[in-house]
Amino acid sequence: MDPARSTDPVTVGDREPGLRAALGADWRAAPWRRRAWLVGVIAWLAYEWGPGNETVTPWLLARILRDTGGIQAIPITAGIGFAFTTAQQLASGFTALAGFTLFERSADAAWRRLRAGRPDEPGAWGQLGWGARSALVFGLGTTAVALVEVMTTGRTGVRHHRAVIVSSAVLCGLLVAAIATVTASLVVVGRHVDALTDPTDTLLRVLGNPLVWLGLLLGSALLGWLRRRVARR
Repeated sequence: MDPARSTDPVTVGDREPGLRAALGADWRAAPWRRRAWLVGVIAWLAYEWGPGNETVTPWLLARILRDTGGIQAIPITAGIGFAFTTAQQLASGFTALAGFTLFERSADAAWRRLRAGRPDEPGAWGQLGWGARSALVFGLGTTAVALVEVMTTGRTGVRHHRAVIVSSAVLCGLLVAAIATVTASLVVVGRHVDALTDPTDTLLRVLGNPLVWLGLLLGSALLGWLRRRVARR
């Protein structure tokens, strides 16, 4: 793959339509047996690069905290947060690796979108410090890690990058577990302080309601759509 290529007609112009057009072109050109991989890539890109991940995981953790009492809420919330996030990131990373290997136009367009507005080109996983690794995988998930690995190393295929996907997924799981531990600890303290018991329970009831997070998800998506419409005028 040549990440510097910019003459492909499906990716010239506005970045966002370029990605959609590339995905559409790859879809039309792909045989039916390969289209499932492209659907998976599209789904994970929308979920991880959009507001999906930032709504589902907090809702899950809030629901666990709402339904779990006592100090055991801390390890339970942290453990489920780690397991859910790691499994999710493994699925997205390996799907992205396979998809970006099969669909070069989509990989190129996604790479340009990832680089947009960044002063420096993202480096391969082995070249990054732990701070940069954490920011990349926590902010954009293992779909971005897979894309960076494919485009910076020039090597495609799952077997070449599976160790990176596993380590990045575990790192993301540990980050979520750490946040869950701190949050659960604050909730346990709040439940044991008389003045904070009712506000803590009320907050957990609100945050544990899926309609709240669905509203945030739809609102965020609508706001993003409006911004893109304004930017194109």
